[in-house]
Amino acid sequence: MTGLSQGIAAGPGVHEVTVEGGVPLSGEVRVPGFKHALVTVVAAAVLARAPVTIDNCPDIEEARVLAALLGVLGGRVERRDRSMTLDLADLADKPLDPALVGRIHGALYLIPGLLARFGQVHMPAAGGCPIGDEPGGGRPVGQYVGVLERFGATATAGPDGSLTLRADRLTACDLDLRDFTADRTLRSGPLYSGATKTAVLAAAAAHGTSRLRCPYPKADVTELVRVLQELGYDAAYDPHGDLLIEGRPDGGHGRPVRHALVSDLITVVTWATAAALTGGTVRLTGLTLDRLPAGLAPETAVGRAMGLRWAVDGPDALLLLPDPPRRSVDVAVVSHGIFSDSGPFLTLAATLAPGTSFIRETVWQRRFAFAPQLNRLGTEIRVTGSQARITGGRPPRIPGQDLVAGDLRAAAALLLASLAVPGPVRLRGVEHLARGYEDLTGELRRSGARIHSTD
Repeated sequence: MTGLSQGIAAGPGVHEVTVEGGVPLSGEVRVPGFKHALVTVVAAAVLARAPVTIDNCPDIEEARVLAALLGVLGGRVERRDRSMTLDLADLADKPLDPALVGRIHGALYLIPGLLARFGQVHMPAAGGCPIGDEPGGGRPVGQYVGVLERFGATATAGPDGSLTLRADRLTACDLDLRDFTADRTLRSGPLYSGATKTAVLAAAAAHGTSRLRCPYPKADVTELVRVLQELGYDAAYDPHGDLLIEGRPDGGHGRPVRHALVSDLITVVTWATAAALTGGTVRLTGLTLDRLPAGLAPETAVGRAMGLRWAVDGPDALLLLPDPPRRSVDVAVVSHGIFSDSGPFLTLAATLAPGTSFIRETVWQRRFAFAPQLNRLGTEIRVTGSQARITGGRPPRIPGQDLVAGDLRAAAALLLASLAVPGPVRLRGVEHLARGYEDLTGELRRSGARIHSTD
């Protein structure tokens, strides 16, 4: 292993920063590939018997940990510039390191490929952001088990959150993914995305042709389907939106594949919010403008409704303009629409708009757990059940506060909020940023933000 997987034991280094806000941002930022698509494309490479090169690969915690896990299993993983090449033809059936698996959530998507190769997998308890409904914010794993059982696997859950799965072979099935939603009509909930990704991977490894009805439709799944097609799998959507996949237990056509990830959609939302909060102008580059507009269509609609402005500025760039939100919104975050990851940023932007905004969360019920911390900066956000009521015209403005972030997007939202405060704010929990951003604090500094490590 080289590049990406080296130094994995070091982990995130910065836990606390002090922000001196009140400075408009100005600069150019390159946006890497989409975190959520990365984990599924890596999982697809486990199915393959040929090298897979991922271009536009983000240098984030998920990538480093997945590379290390696969390296331990005998895979050859190489990082050069912004690409990662995985040659996993000679993977061996070895134990997965619980310490590594416990650092990310995405390790769970390795299960279908490993199960197809070895007939058994023991997956230690996975980590990730504590935004689930389980005690302590634990995230559910039953959807992965439920899907794989439909393909013929048997599973046992350990008291420590680990999973042991066995299957002599995976067999194609007809699966309605609405069975894994909290609301079949709304088609939303915390299980839907993970169930769909697992089903797509299992169907590719199974014997026979599977029909996946009403699959989760977002970019992390469409990127996975695209990569499977490039690997030689017959995978296509029918006119009803169902996904038909003919399994290839042989691992595809066996020829090397190179795939450029779609740009990270949530990074774009993050910087759009930062520009609006600080009254700055930021140019985003390296964008996959062939796929980005479709992936961000729901967020784009909300941004337009608020009055935010941006412009295409070249073949791979957007110019984020310094206009603050001018109108309130009433929106629902749903699995087939606005990303749950975008919710904290929309909430933050709504504090600048006149009037009262309402944002309803239907995926992760703990997504608004950061609101009390944000209110310490002077915002007025009232959370009732799964809905946030945001009083406009009350942006972050009270300095001298000590804040604590409990998850990735909370850390990013609180960091951006601190940029709007005319004075010092101390923020702990910034280590969570490593799971979704290459170097958010560094990029903000280079764009004019005054951020100092206090570790």
